[in-house]
Amino acid sequence: MGLGLGMYWTARLAWADHLSQSQDLTARLKAVRLFPSATLYERLAEKREELGGDPLPDLEQAAALEPENARWRLRLGLRAELSGDLGLAERSYRQAARLSRLYQPRYLLAQYYFRRQNADQFGEWSRAAFATAYGDVAPLLDLCWRIEPDAEGLAGQAPSGRPEIASQFLMFLARHRQTGAARALALRLTATARSEDLPGLLEYCNQCLYEGDGASATGVWNALCLRGLLPDRALDAARGVSLTNGSFEHPPSGFGFDWRMEKAPWLAFVRFNGGMRLTLSGNQPESCLLASEYAPVQPGSRYRLRLAPVPSAVPADGLDWIVSDPSGKALAAERDTDGWLTFTAPAGVVRLGLMYQRPLGSTRLAGTVTIAGVQLEMAP
Repeated sequence: MGLGLGMYWTARLAWADHLSQSQDLTARLKAVRLFPSATLYERLAEKREELGGDPLPDLEQAAALEPENARWRLRLGLRAELSGDLGLAERSYRQAARLSRLYQPRYLLAQYYFRRQNADQFGEWSRAAFATAYGDVAPLLDLCWRIEPDAEGLAGQAPSGRPEIASQFLMFLARHRQTGAARALALRLTATARSEDLPGLLEYCNQCLYEGDGASATGVWNALCLRGLLPDRALDAARGVSLTNGSFEHPPSGFGFDWRMEKAPWLAFVRFNGGMRLTLSGNQPESCLLASEYAPVQPGSRYRLRLAPVPSAVPADGLDWIVSDPSGKALAAERDTDGWLTFTAPAGVVRLGLMYQRPLGSTRLAGTVTIAGVQLEMAP
């Protein structure tokens, strides 16, 4: 008898499932009568909505059949909000958040209160969502910024002990040109950073430098250096320590205060013990940037810059320096016969650029140039 009952209910469920996938509303109604389940009521609601009917009673039945399943509460809440039944929508979202510890119910509640422009409730549920988040939280960060563009307040919401989420706060604020407000958060993340956290922190440094916020960039860069996560020494403009990787002790990373080597088909570079070899194909533009580096400096102080001399080497014609502020505006500079370029720092960070400029009356340089290093120091 037991086997027979089991076979009967299995067959009944299979037939109900078949009917629930029919394109006919009557067939789906028969399905829920044969076997009332949350999934079959959801399919009935979909077909009823497709035909212009009200799916809410069917979704309420689905939620009632599985009262501990947050999924049906969320589905009911979304449809109730679309129908304008805000009371049912809010109750359903809250029930889902009570039933589930996951991110999605809290995120949907935050969205709900954002649409109502209820800042207090939005703040409560956005914080709850961040506390349980995994993966990409950029859409919720965007809602936070739109409801109240408070950079320091947002930085303070970054969850402690969850660097994979807090780093997204950091990058969001950096991209909104709020690097100063995010500095404390960046240093907090740096204090516990691992090697896998470096890309986000270095991207933050880059953004600071693009905006001319040398203080924030230097603080994070130095903290990473002191923790041994970067192979460079800490920078200290007050003591004249402004250059990173000046002798090319390690391959340029292209991030933060390290060298950025231009990527072009006519340029190749190879580091060796004692410097760098740049090879120009001869097809380069008559004026082009080869390498650049940001450097922290003392505003108002005079500096001088040159390539370190290479013993018994013939200087390459056409190599020269250009110094600019973070916005790209070239600074006035003086050149002397020893190869030094002297300039006055207008702000706390400058960009040093090694250029190739074809000398008048000569062909483009084609060949390899050896660079022993770069020298940057305060002018006497």
